[in-house]
Amino acid sequence: MANFNAFISHITAAEGGYQKIPSDPGNYNSRGELVGTNHGISAKTFERVYGYPPSKQDMLNITETEALNIFKRLYWNKIKGDYINSQAVAETFADHAINSGVGTAVKLMQYALQALGYNVTADGIMGNQTLNAINSADAGKLFREYNDRRRIYYSGLKNFSRWGRIWFNRIRDLERKHLPFLYKHNGFVVLFFLLFGLTLFFIKYKR
Repeated sequence: MANFNAFISHITAAEGGYQKIPSDPGNYNSRGELVGTNHGISAKTFERVYGYPPSKQDMLNITETEALNIFKRLYWNKIKGDYINSQAVAETFADHAINSGVGTAVKLMQYALQALGYNVTADGIMGNQTLNAINSADAGKLFREYNDRRRIYYSGLKNFSRWGRIWFNRIRDLERKHLPFLYKHNGFVVLFFLLFGLTLFFIKYKR
């Protein structure tokens, strides 16, 4: 089964520390005040967890441990990460949930499963039908299919030109981490999919 602790190094590297970029809507509280994001916890997520609009100081006070607890409770647990057999699949699934929302991540997973021939409903609900299909699928094929769909999803967002490189880097880092283990007996396959992902990124990003 997948383990959240093995995911920590990726998510802490991907999210970083405090930032207050005006073009990032996650940096504003419900009062419209620019208060920032810290350790990947947006002002909106803070307000959802604690029930009040945060100040800049509230955001600065968020610790890495606190952020990880939120990631596990609101995202990893919601996609049933502890019950997914493949660490690779669980990590890219959880990463997309954190970055794009649980419902969006689950629906994308359901579409990926449909593409692999599984009869699941794309309703954005993480139920046992979806979990069983994930655990029945070939982990390598599902990991690739889901990451391909993540790239397509990001490429269609209106702010892709601003954030696309960062979003694609998250996927690339997970591929670097997991592809050698998913295909440890076939180095050519690893190289092919890494090059494919980079090619797709440059095609989309340079438009």
